[in-house]
Amino acid sequence: MRAEIAKLRYLPLPRWTAVAVLAAAVIAGFALIAFRPDSSSTYTEVPSTVLDSLNQIALMVLGVWIATLEFSSGTLQRTLTAESRRTRVLTAKLVVLIVAALILLVVSVATLGGLIHFAAIENDVDIDKAHLVRTLFGTIPVSVAFALIGFGFGLLLRSMGGGITVALAFTFVISGVVSLAPHAAEYTVTQFSNDLSNHLTGNGETVHGWTLAAIGTLGWCLIVIVPGWIKFLRDDLK
Repeated sequence: MRAEIAKLRYLPLPRWTAVAVLAAAVIAGFALIAFRPDSSSTYTEVPSTVLDSLNQIALMVLGVWIATLEFSSGTLQRTLTAESRRTRVLTAKLVVLIVAALILLVVSVATLGGLIHFAAIENDVDIDKAHLVRTLFGTIPVSVAFALIGFGFGLLLRSMGGGITVALAFTFVISGVVSLAPHAAEYTVTQFSNDLSNHLTGNGETVHGWTLAAIGTLGWCLIVIVPGWIKFLRDDLK
């Protein structure tokens, strides 16, 4: 566990990911101050949508990175020598990923929320603060799910570039193609995650109830993670 935390602290990709996400939150917040929109819905929906999209992609990349780091750097044998229990190695990675994702998400949405509140006061616009909090923080579970999907594809493909490409295609492209088949769109990870997000934020229409949306989102995460996990445990890794 300490080794995985140290990698997050000292290696460049996690730092740059955090900087990019926080910079997006700050820019979105100051844009409201600069452009002074009149509609209260603009303060709540537009910046939160922008940050949510960036968070999903950034955390998916971070998930792939954590899963593939030893493969790409050639330090896998050193890791397994220090800790021969492979399940423990993967569990440590997964726990650190989830905790790091939650910390980054909370900080970024709280930063954006504070700036939105400040912008609304400066521009003399009345916003529903409870709705703002729900809209911002309700996106967090889905962003964490995207991090898990990235982790799963990284673990399965053992390639940073391949993992990112397939994870993005799976989430944003394949689901759209599958939706061309009758009723298939209802069971894609995109539909389940969108429904979960909409239930939590109170925005948008939904196809599934929140319980089924949560189960479906988690189910897709497991479908992606389990094959790579089994492969990692059984293969002769070098």
